[in-house]
Parts: sequence; C-alpha cells; structure tokens
Amino acid sequence: MIQGDSVEYELLTKWAKECKVNNLSCEIGVREGLGSKIILDNLKPNKHLGIDPYGNLNYQHYDHTGAYQCDYTESMRVQLLKDMSDYENFDLFHMTDIDFMNRFYDAGPFDFVHFDGPHMTRDVMREAIWFADRSNKGTRFVFDDYKKYNMPKIIDMVGYWNFRVMESGENKILLERQ
Repeated sequence: MIQGDSVEYELLTKWAKECKVNNLSCEIGVREGLGSKIILDNLKPNKHLGIDPYGNLNYQHYDHTGAYQCDYTESMRVQLLKDMSDYENFDLFHMTDIDFMNRFYDAGPFDFVHFDGPHMTRDVMREAIWFADRSNKGTRFVFDDYKKYNMPKIIDMVGYWNFRVMESGENKILLERQ
C-alpha cells in the first residue's frame, strides 16, 4: 500500500479531479508516492514525472531550521518503483530538483505541479518560477506546508504569469494560471 507523510490529501484529490488540463504533471518530493498516486488516479495525466533524489542527504528543509540528515533510503525508492509499477505513465527522476531543472530546461508545458520537496523559500521560489515559465492557462500549482516558507512572496512572484490563489487549507494551497 502506498503511503504518505503529509495531510490534506483530500484537497490534493479534489484539486487534481477539478483540473481542466491533464497532459503533463509533476511532483517534486515523491518520497513514498501517495501524492503522485493521487494525481495519477484523479487527474489521469498522459505523463506524470516524480522528482526525488532519495539517499541520506544533508540539507536544510525549512527557512528557520538547521541542516539535518533526511531518511530517504534506497529501499524507499525501490519500494516506490514497485508500488508504482502499474502506472505506465509514471517516470521517476532520481535526482534533485536543481539537477532536473538544469537537465530538462526544455521540458513542459506542465499542467499540474505538486511542490512537496525542499521547503525553503528560495528553493520553492526557484521551482515555482521554473515551472511557471513552462505552464499554460489552467495550469495548477499545489504547495505543501506553505505556511513554513514565505508563500506571499512566491504568490507575488508567480503573479507575473497570472497565477492566482484559488483555495487553501491549513497545509496545502492551490494556485491556478488564469
């Protein structure tokens, strides 16, 4: 059974179901795969990309915390690939978000992106700008743990691409390109 380590999966389910475009979707920070499974089951994209480096990385997760060793083990990655093997339209990119963005600079356009990887403002902003530049009208961005970083700054920045807040919960927020 595919697990998750977040909350408000019902909002992710609703927002994926209601999305009007469904060619290419992405989740940054796949971990155990529940977010990607929800997107695949409800949005039904032609292709879904998961980006996660796995491995015991030493990094700072939130703006106001110190660095720590994360527990994304190789066995977790292997289990995810086994759990997601029925989804032919799922591709896992075993790399960091920065490596993905540098290597696949011409990817997109993306219709639905779930930001659940690094939770530092600078990292989320870099990701949001990169994906916003590869989006169309109707593209949806879902941010996890949005109160842990400077979301107003990110909302202001992606406003350049005409993204607007559509709905929010205690932990997740939905922006859509108008």
